[in-house]
Amino acid sequence: MFRFIVLVVCVAQTVPLGLAKPNARSFVVDYENDRFLKDGKPFRYISGSFHYARVPSALWKDRMMKMKAMGLNALQTVIPWNFHQPYYSEKSSRFDGDQDLGHFIDTANEVGLLVLLRPGPYICAEWENGGFPSWLTANSSIKVRTSEPGYLSEVTSWMNTLMPVIKPRLYANGGPVIMVQVENEYGSFAACDHPYIDYLYNLYRKLLGDDIVIYSTDGGSPRMISCGSSKDIFTTIDFGAGGDPMNHFNVLRQYQAKGPLVNSEFYTGWLDHWGSGHAHVGTESIVATLKALLAIESVSVSMYMAEGGTNFGFWNGANSPAYAPQPTSYDYDAPISESGRYHPDKYMAIRTTISTAMNVTLPRVPDLLPTKAYGSLKFTEECSLADALAKAMGGFHFPQPEPFGTVLQGYGFMLYENTMEVTDSSAKSLVLTVTGMLHDRTVLLVNDVRQGVLKRQDGGAQTVNVTMPSGSSFKLGMLVENQGRINYGGQIGDHKGFVGNVSSPSANTGTVWTQYPLTLDERMLSIYGFPQTPIGKASAPAFFYGSFDVDEAADTFLYTPTLGKGQVFINDFNLGRYWPTAGPQKALYVPANILKEGKNTVVIFELDNPVN
Repeated sequence: MFRFIVLVVCVAQTVPLGLAKPNARSFVVDYENDRFLKDGKPFRYISGSFHYARVPSALWKDRMMKMKAMGLNALQTVIPWNFHQPYYSEKSSRFDGDQDLGHFIDTANEVGLLVLLRPGPYICAEWENGGFPSWLTANSSIKVRTSEPGYLSEVTSWMNTLMPVIKPRLYANGGPVIMVQVENEYGSFAACDHPYIDYLYNLYRKLLGDDIVIYSTDGGSPRMISCGSSKDIFTTIDFGAGGDPMNHFNVLRQYQAKGPLVNSEFYTGWLDHWGSGHAHVGTESIVATLKALLAIESVSVSMYMAEGGTNFGFWNGANSPAYAPQPTSYDYDAPISESGRYHPDKYMAIRTTISTAMNVTLPRVPDLLPTKAYGSLKFTEECSLADALAKAMGGFHFPQPEPFGTVLQGYGFMLYENTMEVTDSSAKSLVLTVTGMLHDRTVLLVNDVRQGVLKRQDGGAQTVNVTMPSGSSFKLGMLVENQGRINYGGQIGDHKGFVGNVSSPSANTGTVWTQYPLTLDERMLSIYGFPQTPIGKASAPAFFYGSFDVDEAADTFLYTPTLGKGQVFINDFNLGRYWPTAGPQKALYVPANILKEGKNTVVIFELDNPVN
């Protein structure tokens, strides 16, 4: 009798309808016995993070098959709000192609993997702006990750759009989704706004119903756990390799005395930043901790990451307080690389550990997809920045420079121009001092000629000394690049562009600033429509055009050591940023699905070095 009463209490906390139906599919938390129950039987999941936004949809099944062969029975993924609603002016969300979340979940179901979803609305994940749309954080009245009414209104609108994609795919409804996370590591955020967390929980319950486990994930300190969860939410923590896992779980037990123990982010590697070495986490320490986790009967685990993926386009994030953007590659030193290759030793070591600990026979390791080399890439045409802007669109005019958000620009570049009047024609050099917000990297131009680079990391007043141009006036240009919005901490939602002043002892700034958005996306005239001339005259920044031939499409890499810094497009697909002089990344992954037989076009927007 006592056991029956405990079961009723457990179901009331999680899915009160799920076990009430004969032969119904159910996934619940059995708090009293420190376990999950799947269809009424004890269950534990061994999951891995796989971000659909970082892998083309054509490759989702390949990566999932490799995850299953590694021993995983579930996958965990984040849902970036800005990936589906990038523009405020297009409230109709995108759920097709590589953004087809429903197809991603259905593919996992087909492969035989359960799914844990992390819809945020904040996701971190080293993703641009932590997943928040740029149009949201451009509104200074919005206080993200709080119970501020304007923010909650936008979140509610988004969830009303998103959750109907998820609900039919819940496990109780025949799909693979067993758990949905509320927020992400909220205990690490200073606000500690419990009404906000409660609001999200109630919103998720309203939109998804009772037949789903709603959980939280936080670091393993009492403050983080207490701020990041609430009494109605199943609480999990995250930690990496090393030490006794129970040291972390004992802290969790101070907050949640009963229920299964879960490490929702067991780190198999780590992230990279431009200008730093490639991160590496040793296989031995990962395997040792994984063995210890699996030896505890009540433990479930999700590895972060199982497959790293790629920050295509402009989707990389950045860390702070010292601004540090992440590169295009999100390989993460994961057991499955961004190109779907197996880590030299990590993949098989994890596979063996899981097979032994769980006493299961795993599927055959899938064959790797083919790769090919296509020879050298030759650039034959070019287009100067000035010619591109003349063709693309008119500018916006302001008395003072304005950030990207003022013109609802989210990503890419902004060129700021000002006509400066010379006041001392006898001066042999022109000293320009720039103050104010300069986010993130700026190429300084005088009469369309590149003079130097200003960096956000240098802060404060920055001075450039150049040869005095001839004439009574000259054109000052500042090409500002958004290198990725901060994805973690109190600076989430940092504005992009230039807001400040330019001064000189020998010239006065004009009263009008003209701003040209270079979004380099579908809202802008195709970069292939810019006027092209034979290569040889344009100096950076400029667009350079080339091509290569493909006899049969296969995965490959674009090696960039001879380039400076910029953005690359192949067949209209924004492959991402290159910056070999900073490193650690010197080659960009090119998935086969963006190639075609015959001629393939390549365009680069080179910021630093002319291409020959």
